Amino acid sequence: MSKKILLVIFGLIIMAMPYEAKAKTLGQMRGELKDLEERYATANKNKNLTSSQINELTAEINSTAASINKIKDDIKTAENDITDSENKIEEKREETDELLKFLQVSQGENVYLEYIFEADSYTDFIYRYSVVSQLTDYNNNLMEELKTLIEELENKKVELNNKQSELEKKSSELSDKRATLRVNLSNYQEEGTTLEQDIADMKKKIKEYENIGCKDNEEVPACGSNKGGMINATGWNYPLTWGCVTSEYTGFNEREDWSGGGGHHAIDLDCVNEGTPVYAAANGIVARIVYRSSCGGNMVWIYHSVNGRPYTTVYMHLLSIAAYENQSVTPSTVIGYVGGGSTRSYDSCTGGTHLHFGLAYGHNAYDFNSYSFNPRNIYNFPALIDNGGGYFSR
Repeated sequence: MSKKILLVIFGLIIMAMPYEAKAKTLGQMRGELKDLEERYATANKNKNLTSSQINELTAEINSTAASINKIKDDIKTAENDITDSENKIEEKREETDELLKFLQVSQGENVYLEYIFEADSYTDFIYRYSVVSQLTDYNNNLMEELKTLIEELENKKVELNNKQSELEKKSSELSDKRATLRVNLSNYQEEGTTLEQDIADMKKKIKEYENIGCKDNEEVPACGSNKGGMINATGWNYPLTWGCVTSEYTGFNEREDWSGGGGHHAIDLDCVNEGTPVYAAANGIVARIVYRSSCGGNMVWIYHSVNGRPYTTVYMHLLSIAAYENQSVTPSTVIGYVGGGSTRSYDSCTGGTHLHFGLAYGHNAYDFNSYSFNPRNIYNFPALIDNGGGYFSR
C-alpha cells in the first residue's frame, strides 16, 4: 500500500474525531432571553383559559413530553452507537499500525518484490508470492472496513445533530405550553425557578458578562474573567461520597411518590445526614446560584464540558451553598451541603433531607427542565432503596 493511500486513511481517521458541540455564545444567550420574554408575554395573554382549555393544554403537554422522552432515548442510542464506532475505529487503527510495521510500508511497495525475489528455490518463490498476496488482500480488506466504519460514524454524528435539533424544537414548544399552564393554575408546581426568575437572572448574568468584557461571539462562561476556558472532563463522579436513591427521574410525567404536582427532572439521593458535603459532578464552572427558592430552596447550576460535549448539572434543596458564580470547580470541590429537612419553612418542594441531582444537555441553567435527561443514562446508580437497591460510593 502506497504512502498516498496511507495519508488518505489517516486523514479519514482524523475526520472521525468524537462529536463535539460548542458552548453557547453571549449573542445566543441574548436570543434565549428574548425567547423567554416572548414566551412569558404570550403566557400572560392566555391566562384566562377555561377548564376545558386547560385540560386540552395539559393533554398537549403530556403528549409533547412523551415525544421529548422518545427523542432523548434516541439520542442515548445514537451516542452509544458513536462510542461503539469510535472504539471499533481505534481497534482497526491499531491493527493497521501493526500490519504496516510488519510490512515496512515506509520503504515503499518494493518491499514486496524484495521479499519474493529473495526466495532460494522455486517452491519458496511460490510460497512467498502466496504470503504477499494474502497480506495484500488482508490489508485491502482492513482498509475497506476502516473506511466503512468511518462513514457509519459520520452518519451517526449527523443523526445525533438532527436529534439534538429536534429535541430543542420540542423543548421550546413544551416550554411555551408549560408557561401558559403556570399562569392559569396557581397550584401548578415545578421544581426549580419560575419563568419570571429565569428572565430576571438571565438579564443580570448578561449584564455581568458585558461588564467583564465578553463579546457577542465569545462563548460563555469561558469569556471575561474565565479566559482560560472550561477544563474538559473525561468522565463523571457521584456528587456525594456515599448514598442511596429514594426517587426516580420522571421528566414531565407526574410523580407517583409526590403529591405536589409536576414532574421530576432529577434523581433524589439520600441515606445521608443533613449537612453532608455535596461535590461537583465533573470539572466545570458555576453558572448560576439561587437562594431560598419556594420550590427548590438553595440551588446551584454548573456548566461542564465532558468529552467535548456541553452539559449542565443542578443541585437543589441545599442546606447552604459553598460555591460562588463563575467559580471553576473539580470533582473535589465542595459546592454546598445536603439540606431539605430543615429548609421546608421556605422550600415547599421538599419532603425531607436529600439531594435533588439533575443533568441536562447543553449549557442551560435557565429553563433547565426542558433539556434535562435521566442521570441513569450516565450513572450506574443502584435501584431505589425501598425496592431493595443498595448504595453508591465515589
